[in-house]
Amino acid sequence: MDRLVVMCICALGLLVGGAALAAEGEGPVVIDKPADIGRVLQLAGAGPALDGEAPELGPMVPVMTNPGELPRLRIAHDGAMYDLPLRHTDVQAELVGFAAGVTVTQRYANPFAFPIEAVYVFPLPESSAVDDMRIVIGERVIRGEVRKRKDARRIYEKAKAAGHTAALLEEERPNIFTQSIANIAPGTDIEVVIHYVQTLSYDAGVTEFVFPMVVGPRFVPGGALGTNTGTGRTDDTDEVPDASRISPPIAGPGVRTGHDISLRLTLDAAFDVTDFEAPTHRVDTVQRDDRLEVTLAEADAIPNRDFVFRFETDAPTPQAAVMAHKGARGGGTFALMLQPPALDVEALVGRRELVFVVDSSGSMSGVPLALAKEAVRAALSRLRPVDTFNVITFAGTTARAFSSSRPADEGSIRQALRFIDAAQAGGGTHLAGALDVALAPTTEAGRSRIVLFLTDGYVGNEDALFGQAEAMVGAMRGRGQKARVMALGTGSSVNRHLLDGLARAGDGTTVYVTAREQPTAAVDTFFRLVDHPVMTDITVDWGGLAVRDVEPGRVPDLFASRPVIVHGRYKRGGSGTVVLRGTADGRPVEVRAQVTLPTRDDDHAMLEPLWARARIRSLERDLWHGYDKAAVKDITELGLDFHIVTPWTSFVAVDRSTTVRGRSRTIVQPVDGPEAVDVVMAGPQQVVRGGSGGGGGSYGYGMGGVGSGRISVSGRGAVGSASGGGVAIRVPVVLSGKAEVRSAAKDVEGFTPTGAVRSIFHARAPAFHKAYEERLAEVAGLAGRLLLEWVIAADGSVSSARVVEDGVGDAALAEAVLAIVKKMRFPPPAGGGTTRVRMPLIFAPDPKP
Repeated sequence: MDRLVVMCICALGLLVGGAALAAEGEGPVVIDKPADIGRVLQLAGAGPALDGEAPELGPMVPVMTNPGELPRLRIAHDGAMYDLPLRHTDVQAELVGFAAGVTVTQRYANPFAFPIEAVYVFPLPESSAVDDMRIVIGERVIRGEVRKRKDARRIYEKAKAAGHTAALLEEERPNIFTQSIANIAPGTDIEVVIHYVQTLSYDAGVTEFVFPMVVGPRFVPGGALGTNTGTGRTDDTDEVPDASRISPPIAGPGVRTGHDISLRLTLDAAFDVTDFEAPTHRVDTVQRDDRLEVTLAEADAIPNRDFVFRFETDAPTPQAAVMAHKGARGGGTFALMLQPPALDVEALVGRRELVFVVDSSGSMSGVPLALAKEAVRAALSRLRPVDTFNVITFAGTTARAFSSSRPADEGSIRQALRFIDAAQAGGGTHLAGALDVALAPTTEAGRSRIVLFLTDGYVGNEDALFGQAEAMVGAMRGRGQKARVMALGTGSSVNRHLLDGLARAGDGTTVYVTAREQPTAAVDTFFRLVDHPVMTDITVDWGGLAVRDVEPGRVPDLFASRPVIVHGRYKRGGSGTVVLRGTADGRPVEVRAQVTLPTRDDDHAMLEPLWARARIRSLERDLWHGYDKAAVKDITELGLDFHIVTPWTSFVAVDRSTTVRGRSRTIVQPVDGPEAVDVVMAGPQQVVRGGSGGGGGSYGYGMGGVGSGRISVSGRGAVGSASGGGVAIRVPVVLSGKAEVRSAAKDVEGFTPTGAVRSIFHARAPAFHKAYEERLAEVAGLAGRLLLEWVIAADGSVSSARVVEDGVGDAALAEAVLAIVKKMRFPPPAGGGTTRVRMPLIFAPDPKP
């Protein structure tokens, strides 16, 4: 069986002979900037040069480098093309117990004859504690110091003005950081080495490690403030005053930045690994004694999606597991993982109201929304007759399948299916309105409400949403009603900070499905969690152990198969029986575990910064409802005391041994577009602009010479022409998000992401152009539309291709186009099976020869 992909392709700039062909002064890729920031790299001809004080430094353009590879963004300068400063990221992860230590090395290079400053916004796990940074310049190693954020910035700017090479690492969100490197000397390579620690997630015997690779686009509500604090593409607003610090420039469809990544993961397990998977990437594995080594395959070196690795061991599931560290001086630090007890499901699960809230904003266009829809379909099939339910969609506005929740009968489910099938992507991610609609209504007496948000989480006002969810769930509790907020993250680079925070605020939990997985397993996990009773009102009796400063201070509710990890400190070693007490459906429940805290253990030093990060996480909750001076003071002191990055403490490193001469230019490093995310649809500042007929406009292929082409788009399709002494291949433009991955049959296994198909197809545009130009030499005025269809086999090759509709009427052109298509290779469809693609290609000669 096949999965049908119906697509209208966004037009993309094309390169001929290594030169970029701009479209009437407009650039071909999704890189934008706030109007008042002149130091962000611009598109070809789209605005001023890279630095307002250095107009001789040219624009950024996509350049074809190697056959079969996507075009890479390069900087045009003085008649030559130069790579962007960030060349490579290397990740080395060591997994021990339920924690990980990770070293991230970013390599920057300056190919110019003058010094540069590089600014790069990148992600790290939301649970990480960044505890080290250093820069390496040749044989010199300069270790960073943690200072108050303002002081670190002041040191960095002073060093920059003096010509010293310096690096500054700042936290914008728990999962978004900014790396700035000043005065990279001409012809010099610099490595920035960052170390962090984190706890791993565990559920039903499966441990998961996630390394995020790209910051996705963020929807930013509110009115513009007029001045920006960062170098991003979105203006700061009254609701997100640091929006310009979390919105890096993004390379658009069919173009990559040239930055690649390598990753090596070492699993030091006390028990044998019985099963593992990396659903997002191809990996190579080697077993060495009691260590499993996992290496990212070179073919997956583009950092455009989260890396996910899951594994199981033959260890029996413990009731409790403890890691501890205690040096020769001072107190000790520990982390205790406690498993919830097994409970009788049928006897305790009560009456439920399930509300499914689906994000249909622009960033969900294509694969993410398709995953969310499929998840809702699977969830509706799992409802019990005693359940009530509703389905809500939100983007710029919020819509409901029913005015109020209905019983889960056959007719209501059919109506809800029609409602979700009709949802289309487009608009901003107005999550606050969806929270109101989902949580404000009163629940039926004796029924618990479970709200499941299905979203990529691409918003910038996280704290306000956390506060809103916490307040609304609390208000329901005050009315004697029960509600939980759950989240199912869908996509390749989900904002886990938002989803985990919503669940924490709403006494819920999270489930994730990547763009390369089927959502069925995630839905199964969700129902396994909600079909089991939840352990609430939890307290911990430490059995005489000298424990203090336990985090979290209030142990969250426990879901079946998901343990709680408690971080704490202790004065002296000892043994005791720890008792976890709580209630499930009104009945008392307890878990007992024998725990030993050592009097001396030099291992697991990572537990100290992990405890500090857990304490900061609790303090940040005080900021959900506004600025809290005491919380900020405590977080700042923790950052300084434990040498970790926080929103108010930063790493700074300065090399004062040399002085770099010359006027510096600042380059803001773009990021690769997240896989399966339509970046044109994703944000308020889109590339599509101009045009006619209410449809908007987009940039087209300019073919021939060094000319340019432009497509004007009306409400009915592509019209217009290209100039420059050549021809134009015009491709219809996505205007409303109606293009999406659709299943030809519900039992299809696997599909190829739309973004990958689009990118690879665009990379063959020169071949299509050549074939068309050759036929024009034989048949003057040849024009029309070919609707192509091809099947991607399980190995990524094209197993068949045909012309479905021939509006050109030239068999030789059709045959040449099909020959090109048959030579294309794609990522193998996720989960096996095949993918069917339909693609329109429009040919038109230049009307001005």
